[in-house]
Formats: sequence, structure tokens, C-alpha cells
Amino acid sequence: MNLPYETNIIIALCIVGFCLLAVGFSFRDRNLGLALIWIGVITMMGPIAYRLLIMF
Repeated sequence: MNLPYETNIIIALCIVGFCLLAVGFSFRDRNLGLALIWIGVITMMGPIAYRLLIMF
């Protein structure tokens, strides 16, 4: 996978993760909001962990 394509995927995943965190935080008093927060956190940690594995 070439670098610009990989970077675009990582940026897209981060944007999706931020959106899930924002929507989940606005519905935090319901179970759906908590689930969206957790999905957003996992979505954000995936690319971060991938980049750390690639760098080290």
C-alpha cells in the first residue's frame, strides 16, 4: 500500500472516530450513546496502534 493512500485511510478513520465520539457524547445518557463512544474510541485507537507498530 502506498503512503498517500494509507494516510488518507487513517485520516478518514480518525474523522469517523471523532464523529462517533461527538454523537455518542451528545447521547451519553442512553445506552446507544455509550456504545457509540466505545466504538469511536476503538476506531481512534486502531490507526494509532497501527502507525505505532509500523514505526517501531
